[in-house]
Amino acid sequence: MATARSCWIFTLSLLLGAIPLVGQAPSRGEGPYYFSLKRDLLYGGAAVGSVAFGSLLRSRTPDIVLADLRLGNVPAFDRVATEFSSESARTYSDYALYASAGLPALLLAGAQTRRDIGKISLLFAETMLLNQGMTDIVKSTAKRPRPYVFDEDLDPATVVRGNDRAAFLSGHTSTSAAGGFFFARVFSDYYPDSRFKPIVWVLGAGLPAFTGYLRIRAGRHYPSDVLAGYTLGALIGYAVPALHRKPLAGRRMTLAPAGGGLYFSYTF
Repeated sequence: MATARSCWIFTLSLLLGAIPLVGQAPSRGEGPYYFSLKRDLLYGGAAVGSVAFGSLLRSRTPDIVLADLRLGNVPAFDRVATEFSSESARTYSDYALYASAGLPALLLAGAQTRRDIGKISLLFAETMLLNQGMTDIVKSTAKRPRPYVFDEDLDPATVVRGNDRAAFLSGHTSTSAAGGFFFARVFSDYYPDSRFKPIVWVLGAGLPAFTGYLRIRAGRHYPSDVLAGYTLGALIGYAVPALHRKPLAGRRMTLAPAGGGLYFSYTF
């Protein structure tokens, strides 16, 4: 929980620091991304709002005595997670998370991306905040017990806390995937002909997968938790830069009377 909180506080600071860039008119050669004050206030507001709402929901998840918890059956696909409980895997999964979320820092090595680091920071902040908010909302809605809660040796009087019922979906994996796919997508947009693109995508997609594997080995998540977290993070990490590829001014919609009907035109 502390890991996730420090992550979204950091990205919120990036978002606030990059606000002056919103609304600046793009010029030729300025990079592949464009910003609009209205649109990015909407995106940024939605991202911050999702974090606040998700955090509120998680804080309201009550503690419960194990004996009063309906565990149900673990699907066969997920049952393997109940056999693992590795503290070293848990520790290394934290390192993998930090490495994945830190991948965008490698963009400082390129001249074009270094020049646009303010814009990229804004996109990164929107990405990570939205991912954190959506992750917390899903966790608080599902309230799925973690694999170790199914340990038959646990005393029925054991208090199961809110974080013990936050298995679905994997926050480590979603955060790692958001950072990894964001990094790969931004690199590809700035350097579409680079010979390093395959390596970047293997790194951006592979490190989050490794993070998810470690979370299973640590006994913190089921395979389905990891798959769901990977999917959510990858979609957000890829989509936020993609949504900024074209300026709003470049998309014009016209709706006007024409004869006995209406004339509709949409220019890309």
